[in-house]
Amino acid sequence: MNGVASVLRFAAFFVLVAALTGFALFVREARSHGELADPRADAVVVLTGGPGRVATGVRLLEDERGARLLISGVNPGSPVEDIAAAAGASQALFDCCVDIGPEAADTVGNAAETAQWAGARGYESLIVVTSDYHMPRALLELQAAMPDTRLVAYAVPAPAPWSSAAEARRWMTEYFKYAAVYAREQIAGR
Repeated sequence: MNGVASVLRFAAFFVLVAALTGFALFVREARSHGELADPRADAVVVLTGGPGRVATGVRLLEDERGARLLISGVNPGSPVEDIAAAAGASQALFDCCVDIGPEAADTVGNAAETAQWAGARGYESLIVVTSDYHMPRALLELQAAMPDTRLVAYAVPAPAPWSSAAEARRWMTEYFKYAAVYAREQIAGR
């Protein structure tokens, strides 16, 4: 019985060390997707859900880093005028060059919505805008939905996981979601 308890303690210790190491590597990966000096692609896509994402996507569009902008995962009840105003953009820019994607309710939905939008327009490269903690999983989901599209990560910095208990929970939750998607993609051979 003592030998079994020792094996169980060792296994628990190993799982804990592996989880903490994986989390540290995840944070390092997420934080590495900072704002690029000169990102360029056919278009820009913003995955909604965090502060600064839409304004960042609009700025990239205004700077002509892509020809068009998709804002994926917009609440269907949100008026376009309010989105433009909150992003600090003109209505003329939205009328000309911004598409609103109201279908996506999660990251898998963002990927499907973006793949359909990009495919319909023949885009072969996209700048992806989302929060840094969300970027690793977003890239996996987007690449799974459109494997031939070049994705350029442009992360909006979020508070670090060590800044508060709420941020630690957010990052840890995202880490476990990322790990599940990563495992799925490995099993699928992608």
